[in-house]
Amino acid sequence: MKKTLIKTLLCGFVLLFVSCDLIPIGGFFEETDFGFPKTVILPQEGGERVFVGNAFAIASINVATNYEYNEEDSTVILKCDWLKVEYKDVFYDGVLKIYAEPNTTGKSRELSVTVTQAYDYQDIKIKQGK
Repeated sequence: MKKTLIKTLLCGFVLLFVSCDLIPIGGFFEETDFGFPKTVILPQEGGERVFVGNAFAIASINVATNYEYNEEDSTVILKCDWLKVEYKDVFYDGVLKIYAEPNTTGKSRELSVTVTQAYDYQDIKIKQGK
């Protein structure tokens, strides 16, 4: 009797957590479209592109990156050798600015930037011609 009661309570708690999404099924993170493009192509001369979407923050660039936070205007800035990415959450719309230096390497460049919100993410491929 005691074992049956314990098993019933245990099953009840598991069902409660699953039904309330407290235990995510299928993994924690899910790729989502936040309104940003999947791919951004920049000219060899470099330049700036600005996009508006609804993600919450920049999670990462897939290379070694310098991280800065501007407290004055709440902007997150990530920099690597040829690319600078700025993200600012403005009234529930995220403004993503991408700056590329001129490509003088003679090779094409490609990086991936990840933006997130809670358990959702979007990878944005950034390409620059040679």
